[in-house]
Amino acid sequence: MMNIIKSLLALLLITLVAALATGCCGKKVPVLEEAGKAYVEGNYRKAVLMFLPEAEDGNAEAQVNIAFMYYCGMHVEKDPSVAAEWYKKAAERNNVTAQFSLGTLYENGEGVNRDIEEAYFWYNLAEKQGDKDSQKLRRELEQTLSAAQISRAKSRIATWKPIQ
Repeated sequence: MMNIIKSLLALLLITLVAALATGCCGKKVPVLEEAGKAYVEGNYRKAVLMFLPEAEDGNAEAQVNIAFMYYCGMHVEKDPSVAAEWYKKAAERNNVTAQFSLGTLYENGEGVNRDIEEAYFWYNLAEKQGDKDSQKLRRELEQTLSAAQISRAKSRIATWKPIQ
């Protein structure tokens, strides 16, 4: 029994050291918190400079924030197409806000070619995560799509897997 406890403690220590060495504990969250604080305070330059490396590193929350800043032109040139690229990266990581936003961009043709079927696809994914606005918009789009378009979208939804 004592050997099992020693082994578990050794494993715990190795895991903790590895976590601290790789930066998974206490490194990313404070950066995002500080960037969010800068954003709330209106220091968009600082927010962009802090969010961007995290976004490039694959952090979906940072990607959504960068996308929004490009969409609105907050210390970056307003560019809906760049916003759409960042929203898509986060949406592919299963970020519900990004899925909803990407659906909206496709529905309205902002930064991407207008594509109601693609909007329907992203709204469906967001709805699956409980987003009520996506549910409403998905239902509205469903009235305008053909049976074939709905079938194609549902087939994609059934096989869709987020990026980890």
